[in-house]
Amino acid sequence: MKKILLLILGTFLFAGVCDKRLFNLHITQGVQLKSILSDLVNECQLNVVLKDDISNGLINKNIELINVKDVTLKELLNIIFQHANLFYEMKNNTIYVSYTKTKTFKVDFIPNTVTGTSNIDSTDNSVINDYKFDFWSDLQTNIVQILRNVDENFKKPVIDKNSGLISVTGNRAQINEVAKYIKELNERLHKQVLIDVKIYTVTLSRSHQTGIDWSKLSVTLPNASVPLRGTNILGKNTVFKNATFNISGFLNFLSQNGNVNSISNPKIVTLNNQKALISVGDTIYYKYASQVENNDNGNPTTTYTIDSKFVGVLLDITPQISDNGEIILSINPRISSFKDTSQLSNINRDMPPDTQENTMISVVKLKDNDTLVLGGLITDDRALKVNGVPVLKEIPLIKYLFSSKEKVTNKKELVFVITPHIINLDKKVHLKDYGFKKLPTLEELDVK
Repeated sequence: MKKILLLILGTFLFAGVCDKRLFNLHITQGVQLKSILSDLVNECQLNVVLKDDISNGLINKNIELINVKDVTLKELLNIIFQHANLFYEMKNNTIYVSYTKTKTFKVDFIPNTVTGTSNIDSTDNSVINDYKFDFWSDLQTNIVQILRNVDENFKKPVIDKNSGLISVTGNRAQINEVAKYIKELNERLHKQVLIDVKIYTVTLSRSHQTGIDWSKLSVTLPNASVPLRGTNILGKNTVFKNATFNISGFLNFLSQNGNVNSISNPKIVTLNNQKALISVGDTIYYKYASQVENNDNGNPTTTYTIDSKFVGVLLDITPQISDNGEIILSINPRISSFKDTSQLSNINRDMPPDTQENTMISVVKLKDNDTLVLGGLITDDRALKVNGVPVLKEIPLIKYLFSSKEKVTNKKELVFVITPHIINLDKKVHLKDYGFKKLPTLEELDVK
């Protein structure tokens, strides 16, 4: 023990104030923390206050195998109390020692809860997926589990989701593990992804009624990587490097299969692991008989209900950025339409109109700026075409003599072109780096 004290005190002989001195500490066999603190207190004229019974017990335990040289008083205290799993706080000339401490962490996140249900038709079965995302509730569960893993004795954290503050009370090991978790969470949580989506419909020609011939895509665009299979047997995914993908060449390939139309080109920014929702379609209002009752006179009274339903394209994308900069995309496109549009005008109908839905789920891994082509969703657009003599085919009673009706069915395949861009806030970039183009001037548009 004397040898240890001489190594510590040897640096005191040539200094005037402890906070400006350097210390050496060499321990090769167990020494009580109380003995080391006693030497420091006496030499530096300090006071020590133990704030709880546990810390009073721990300072009587041995500290082993420490070898430090030329460290400041603060650095020496940090090393000693870290080995003892204790907290300390220096105020003026007093060291306050405690076993537990309350520390407040900050997490910037919108206080929201997302719930929903996904209905997916697979063959003749219906698969229902209920999901709920409550960030703050999940965060509290995770922190409790971390505290419990370190020490079975723990206090439940206090979370103020409106201010984004998390107060955790625990010992040194517990606080350190929670601090690591919160730091990693903030780094991953605040990563952002800009998702560039192009949505096309291809009205299939008579020679391509079974869908686009994706096997010829590698011939048209030879730089495509190996196709990736989605969970839906109709789905076909192909990944392209951003430098080799040419949208003009791709549209030329699509035009070989039918008439191509662009229905939307949104760009949406979302945080890491947060859903991005894109919808393109119409909200259709309809009326149906919801209740029929007989009145006092015995005559039926019908109550009609006005309701609405969205029909069109709904795209659900959730990005996850890995540590090496790759992006995992969970993609869920859905197409909905009415089976028979004449049902919308049928006021005698006792239930909402029938709809048909095509859904696909696909999970792929891309590199930053790679382009994913997703196809395979085919719909039948049915319409009733009236042919006949102009004017005469509109006259009641005789219109049937001068007109004919024809049911027309068009097969369409929906194609998504998706390019994710990781937004690096520390790097200076331009909008064109994320796929934006300069808007033309009024002179270029020839606007007067």
